[in-house]
Amino acid sequence: MMIFILFLLYLGLLWLSWKLATTAGRRRGMLWLTGAVLLICGSILVVAPGMLSHDIFVYAGYGRVMVAHGANPYFVPLSAFPGDPLAPLDDWRTAVAAYGPVWLLICAVLSWLLGANAPAYVLAFRLLALMAHLLNMVLIARLLRALGRSERVITLGAMLYALNPLMLFESALGAHNDVLMMTCMLLGCWCWAEANGRGLERVRCWLPALVFMLLAVLIKFTALLGVALFLCLLLFRTLQRDSKQRLLLALRLRWRPALAQLLLALGCAIVVAGLAYLPFWLGHSPHEVVVSLLAPPSTSRELGQFSILRAIQEWRHYHPQPLEGWMGQLLALLGRRSTWNLIQGLALLVTLGMALWLLWEQPRLERWAVGALLMMGAIFLVTPWFFPWYLAWLLALAPLAWPRYQQPAALEYALQIFVLVFSLSAFAIYFSRGYLPAGGGWIGWMGFSTVGPPLLAFGLTWLGSWWQTKRRQRTDGGFQLPVSGS
Repeated sequence: MMIFILFLLYLGLLWLSWKLATTAGRRRGMLWLTGAVLLICGSILVVAPGMLSHDIFVYAGYGRVMVAHGANPYFVPLSAFPGDPLAPLDDWRTAVAAYGPVWLLICAVLSWLLGANAPAYVLAFRLLALMAHLLNMVLIARLLRALGRSERVITLGAMLYALNPLMLFESALGAHNDVLMMTCMLLGCWCWAEANGRGLERVRCWLPALVFMLLAVLIKFTALLGVALFLCLLLFRTLQRDSKQRLLLALRLRWRPALAQLLLALGCAIVVAGLAYLPFWLGHSPHEVVVSLLAPPSTSRELGQFSILRAIQEWRHYHPQPLEGWMGQLLALLGRRSTWNLIQGLALLVTLGMALWLLWEQPRLERWAVGALLMMGAIFLVTPWFFPWYLAWLLALAPLAWPRYQQPAALEYALQIFVLVFSLSAFAIYFSRGYLPAGGGWIGWMGFSTVGPPLLAFGLTWLGSWWQTKRRQRTDGGFQLPVSGS
């Protein structure tokens, strides 16, 4: 019940910001208020005694492996040192590091400072995540301002992210590195937005943005999809530098500069990633490196985690007698990790095609954000391995995808509602502890109570926009798409 009350207050503040933030002065006042509320709520969560996950001790374990034991966390897990004081607290002590070298460096620095003091790690990682969350709010506001958005949209976008209850819990309480990953992604977006109108295809304009986004990848690998889409945005901007043309004609006329830009960007990415990984990979064979990259539980386990796959696997565990006929065969097929890996791949391909089409039509940062929301949202719906804090991706980029005035907005509005509802339904995982149904009874609720509501909300919002379009056609006697009101 408390979560629903928090969300009602959150939605009320969003409505209030939309009504009041009509001038620059009011916008600044609302942003200061948002920052104050964020710090007050975040400070309470930082010192809260409870924990929604033990990832803080996983991070501390990586640092202990490097600093206290002088080992490489990509090849040696904390369980190799059973006498370590933090080993009993680390849920993934038998697994090697699952994150990038930039995050491991942060873990090593904190381990050097804090030693084996477990409560100090909790406070340190929570404070780091809270500060990153606050910085993300500032970056979103500055980004929207650089993109020329209205005072209302700037205020609404910053508040949409900063005061979302899920983000407050997962930053100040959970201290997950997804928040810092999105800080780097937003810094990259800000560098790109600040260069808007000054030749975005020039190296000095896109290189800082690319470097910051690569830092996000070097914190957590899931940011790689955002970088790949950014390279497509850069490629399309180069192809359409003079004027918008058909794709094949643009390729024929400007394929040389486009290829040169792409190769230069890929070269920069390889250099940055190579410099970051080189200290960890020296002395190890390519086979050992590949094994270490595939060893984390999220990629190596047959079991799913907090997903539709896990719900099916749990149902089959409690009902070991196989069903007969096509239903039994279907459940057996859907109970395999490989099936959902394939579904996830297909979802990525379909949404990637949609994102590329959107980018080609309008190669702008806002379209990049819409494409990223489409891809990551589809993946989170069908992924075999899901946790609520993964939604930091969606919540940080949703403000950038807010539709512009007098432009088609059905997809953008549907995505905004999808993200908001998903951030609420993700709490079902905590209500059910991930294994028991949130409402009792049917075990299928374990997966569908999380992904069902946002999917339904997305569809209803899209249908509502379609109905509005038809209504305007009948009223105005012409064809009009649903448009944004800001």
